[in-house]
Order: sequence, then structure tokens, then C-alpha cells
Amino acid sequence: MAATYGAPQCQSISARPVDEHVSALMLEALSPLAIEVSLQVAEDLELERQQRRRHWKQRLERAIYEADLARRRYEAVDPSNRLVARTLERDWETALTTHQTLESEHQRVLAGEPERLTPQEQAAVLRLAEDIPALWSAASTTARDRQTIARTMLDRVVIHLQGATERAEIACHWAGGVITRHEVIRSVRRFEQLANFDQLLARAVALRTAGETAKQIAARLNAEGFRPAKRSAFNAPMIRRLLQRHGHGTTRPNWSGKVPRADDEEMTLQEGADQLGTHWQTVYGWLRRGTLKGRLAQVGKQRIWLVNLADSPTARIKASD
Repeated sequence: MAATYGAPQCQSISARPVDEHVSALMLEALSPLAIEVSLQVAEDLELERQQRRRHWKQRLERAIYEADLARRRYEAVDPSNRLVARTLERDWETALTTHQTLESEHQRVLAGEPERLTPQEQAAVLRLAEDIPALWSAASTTARDRQTIARTMLDRVVIHLQGATERAEIACHWAGGVITRHEVIRSVRRFEQLANFDQLLARAVALRTAGETAKQIAARLNAEGFRPAKRSAFNAPMIRRLLQRHGHGTTRPNWSGKVPRADDEEMTLQEGADQLGTHWQTVYGWLRRGTLKGRLAQVGKQRIWLVNLADSPTARIKASD
């Protein structure tokens, strides 16, 4: 749709960085230290649960007492006093209903409480936690096994992309209601999609203006923490493409007058191309194939090719055209 009809492109992200990040989070949650902390938290929660149970016991005992008191009042009334009897009967029924409602609510609360692990079960959990990373990476562990573990630990994972940049946020909704948020870096197609592209380009141009080569610029950017769109580090061809695309590296340096020449017949590739009426890359191709002879000359930190067109068959062909 986007290519044929010009519709907006759908956002996308590779599953690999998300899977790797979520897997690391699950293994961290299942580490022995995390399990031990969880067990300690469970002990604290057990103390709170016992306190709640004592509170429920008091409420139920009070409800039973109120129902029994209403029953005894009803039974003690003179049957001939029908008005009082009917009132006490309604009070008894209300007390019984209150007790039954409270008892039902108590049973629902008990059913929702997890069972407490025994000391033996806690020790077994800690032993298993030591083996989880190896089991997770084992060849015998299938993708279905990992998915089962993930579904047990996570309710869902929500991904939010930050526009067209390489940055994305994943929100992990863990079983139990806890939500954690984490940033991941996805692969994008172009330099221009990087969130810090303006800063990256400005730095590359400044280094280029200072006379550094593409290789030197790549090393400097890598050391300063910049990263390209698709790979883990910059290299010289990437820098050349970046600068050329934005008008900062489309021409070769003009070495005229600065090169130590062996004689007046030697010239740079660009000078030779200008004389022959062709592109410097064509001249370089002749040089690589042996049609032209040349040598490398040192100019400052750079090494450039010098060629001699006087005895070149190509030069004679051009001259006769």
C-alpha cells in the first residue's frame, strides 16, 4: 500500500531485540538472588495475611454473636405480643443474613490467596533457580517451552515506538500486576532516522573540516558513543556515504600545487581526469587494471595516487580522438 498508493508506512520492529531484552528480564527475575528476595517478601506478606485472618475471625465471631443474641431475644419474647415478636424475628433474620454474607465474602478472599510454600519447597525453588539460565539456553529447551514460561510470568508486552527513530519502549505487564518499562534500540534503515542525527552530522562535518579522514572520523564517532542505523559501529565507507549524501564529501580534495611530484608529467587522478575529459574514478579504474602507471605520494596525513599520462596508451587514444 505504501509503495503502490503512497499510503503511510506501518511502524515495525524486529522481534529479536525485544525477545532478547524480555528474556534477559525474565532470567533476572528468576535469578537466585531475585527468588530469595521474593521468598522474603512472601514471608512478609504471610505475616500481613495472618493479621487479616485474625481480623476476619473477629468479624465472623461478632456476626455469630449478633445472630445468636437476636435468636435468644426472639425465643424469650411472649408469643402473645405479636408486634414485638415480628420485630425480633426480622432482627434475627437480618443478623443471619449478615453472617452468611460475611462468611461468603471470607471464603472468596481465602480462595484468592496463594498457598504458602513449605520450607522444603522454598529450598527446592532456590536449587532450581541455579539451573534456570542453563536450562533456558539448552538445546533441549524448545521455543514452546520458553513461550510457556513467558506466558506464566507475563500477562503481555506492549511496545511503543518513538516515531521513526531507532528508540522504542517496551512495557512488561508481569503476572501479579507489576508493570516495568525499558528502552530498546531497533534497527532503522537510514542515518536520518536516528534520534541524534543532527548532532551526529554536525560532528562528522566538523571533523571533516578539521582535515580528518573518513576512517579517523569513524573511529572518533565510535569512541564518542555514536552508533549507525544498522550496525554496531561506524566504518569509513559509512562516513563517506553520510557526508556525500549531505553535500560534504562529494568532491575529492584539490591537491594541485601541494604534491611532491617526480617531474612535470605527473598529475593527480583529478588532474588526469580533467585532461582526458572523464571522471576520476574512470582514471582510477585504468590505474587498477594496469592501463595507467602510477605511484602513491604522501601529502600530510594522506596518501594519494599520482599518474603519468605521457606514455599511456589511454592518453594517446584520447589525444587522437
